[in-house]
Amino acid sequence: MIPHALAVEIIRGANPVEAFRRHRGLTLRQLAGIAKVSPSYLSEIERGHKTGSVRVLSRIAEALNTTVDALVL
Repeated sequence: MIPHALAVEIIRGANPVEAFRRHRGLTLRQLAGIAKVSPSYLSEIERGHKTGSVRVLSRIAEALNTTVDALVL
């Protein structure tokens, strides 16, 4: 389940990866380190400039304690 406030944020247009990251209280650099991706690559995913591979999205989802499906709404 996605918390209501987080769902509303995503419905209003926030990038799901960024919204989940902020909801979990992580900085971009912290999440990048946990997910083993570069901060610049994660930033591009959050800004919608890159979609991210399934492998990378899986690592991000695991780091955020959610599913890939929740990140690619």
